Amino acid sequence: MKRRSFLCGSVVAIDGGRSHASTALPRVRYGGDAAFAPFESLDSQGRPHGFQIDLLAELGPAAGLTFDISLKPWRTTEADFKRGDLDVVAMVDTGLRREWALFTRGHATPTLALYHRRDRPPPAGLNDVLGQRLAVADSDAMRDTLSNWLTGLPPPVVTAADATQALAAVQQGRADLALLPRAYADPVLAANMVQGVVAKGLNLGLQTYALAVAPGREALRSQLQQGLDRLDATGRLEALRVRWLSSHRDVAERDVLQRHLWQQEFWTWGVAGVSTAALALAGAGLWRRGQRVKLERQRRRGAEAALQRAEALLDHAFSRSPDPMLLVESGSQLVRDANPALLALLGVPAASVIGQPLSALVWEEDAATLLQRTLSLVGDGANETAPLQLRRADGSQRDCLVSTDLLMIGGRPHVFIILRDITDQLAQDAPLRSSYDAMAAQLAAAQRAQQAAREGQALAEDRLHEFTRVVAHDLKTPLNAVQGFAGLLLQTLQSGQLQEAQTYTKHIDRAAQRMNLMINALAGLARVSQQALDRCTVDMESLARDSAELLSASHPEWRCHLRIDALPPAQADRELAAQVWQNLLDNAMKYSARVAEPEVRVESFHDQRGTWYRVTDNGAGFDMAQAESLFMPFKRMHSEQQFKGTGVGLSLVRRIVDHHGGEIRLRSAPGMGTVAEFTLDADREQSVGSQGPT
Repeated sequence: MKRRSFLCGSVVAIDGGRSHASTALPRVRYGGDAAFAPFESLDSQGRPHGFQIDLLAELGPAAGLTFDISLKPWRTTEADFKRGDLDVVAMVDTGLRREWALFTRGHATPTLALYHRRDRPPPAGLNDVLGQRLAVADSDAMRDTLSNWLTGLPPPVVTAADATQALAAVQQGRADLALLPRAYADPVLAANMVQGVVAKGLNLGLQTYALAVAPGREALRSQLQQGLDRLDATGRLEALRVRWLSSHRDVAERDVLQRHLWQQEFWTWGVAGVSTAALALAGAGLWRRGQRVKLERQRRRGAEAALQRAEALLDHAFSRSPDPMLLVESGSQLVRDANPALLALLGVPAASVIGQPLSALVWEEDAATLLQRTLSLVGDGANETAPLQLRRADGSQRDCLVSTDLLMIGGRPHVFIILRDITDQLAQDAPLRSSYDAMAAQLAAAQRAQQAAREGQALAEDRLHEFTRVVAHDLKTPLNAVQGFAGLLLQTLQSGQLQEAQTYTKHIDRAAQRMNLMINALAGLARVSQQALDRCTVDMESLARDSAELLSASHPEWRCHLRIDALPPAQADRELAAQVWQNLLDNAMKYSARVAEPEVRVESFHDQRGTWYRVTDNGAGFDMAQAESLFMPFKRMHSEQQFKGTGVGLSLVRRIVDHHGGEIRLRSAPGMGTVAEFTLDADREQSVGSQGPT
């Protein structure tokens, strides 16, 4: 390799060979920045050095070129290139620059950092930049970086002529943060030109550094790219990156650590040379300890650097992703983070989303759908894609696909949500539109079914609570009677009053029998819901007549006029249907037995919901204001002294009818009798309270 210095001290020629034959290689004029260390700059003697200079020395032989290098202030170099006085430059690849330059693929990444005042807390991540005044040097590269990095949500920007003025804006309070290349900003701070400003430890790789040629020179760009590919394949390009592009801070820390370790080693060996064997052993131990400390510090520094790179990559990917994303804490349902693409999709500022409950967002019903999906994820952790129609802040509707995933952050479950806006695709593809609508309809149906199931579960739990309360209350009555009479029995036995003791014994026996009847009735209720239905065609007229005959034989004192009309058959469980007839006819005959001319009539009618069976009596009747409580166990409208019974009959009837999917309803008035109607095949979706013909 050969270098030739020119009189100006800022121009050298680098060719690709070691013999005179190399002079035949094409010569290419390269222009660079005289103050962009460590990429390229002039040393104290005015000679070009840095990563880019060594790269050109390697690239010459690989691409078959000779480079004439000239380093000047960047604005001068950029003007020379646009004027045609230079063939090649190296600069950050931006959209604006592509209008007047052709770029190779990027071969390096300049390091940028966020700078803040020392007396203020540093930003925790890229999202902390939102809403703060950001000072930048006025250049095409920084404008392009801001437009890509903060898509849709640019912060207030304070432009400055150079890095020094941008840092001064932060120092003087005219800006909250400065985003600058470390190559320009760190030398300013090192020279103490701006005080009280420091860099956040996180390095940002937001720009791509590449070689560029003038438009129309495709052949030269191709030749340069082939040379770069050869260097990359052999590992020489990566070796140059490792050598030159390490953080200045890391290099300084390694130098300080190495000096300390050398001092410790010198002290250790000095003590070992003048002390006893025991002290020598102690010195050797200290030396080993120093080595362990050195290794531990190196490992820790490497881990911290890897963590910083991972955080920067994650922050970069989240912020720059074109797909809208947000992170929701599943317990509190608070939105912990949202990327600019999501805010742009909704058309809202970050403050109205981040830190707010998911249910409070502008999308209203859509947020409820998403909330339901996030809650279900806590249980199964599924990651599925589903349709979601959301409404933006301006009222326009967008068709999206939403996918969710469960993440553990800080020991707490969070839901990571990705939305994809496919409104435009659906407008152009009719089959896709049809499939999307069908999927949305299926999801809506599933959500309605789930909501109905939840409501049914809530109703069942309410009924169970009331059932338990009533049973516990009514079972205490005979139990208290047993306990009370048992105490009286003990007193009478102690006093020798045997005749009175026999009376108490009879009371205890009756209370125990009453409790036994109640327990058996409850067992019957429990068996109904557990018994599988054996549906068949049941002759309801014959079943009603058989039940009436059995009741008449068991209670000859119930003398009433019974009329049973022709009844249509039913698809039902015969054994359970017989219990319905027995309980309804038992009530009708019992409660009408005391009127002058008791009458009971059995008939049927049909409406759009199915076949109804009706039992009418002219007995005691009851107040309809208390009708609902009749279906609770042990709830009765009349005392046991007036009419015997356990108070479980109607509860059993309702349980059987519900088990068939049917319905039962009562109409009554005190002294006017009762009408009981039931169906075993009514449509469940119809109103339970609607009346049939009278």
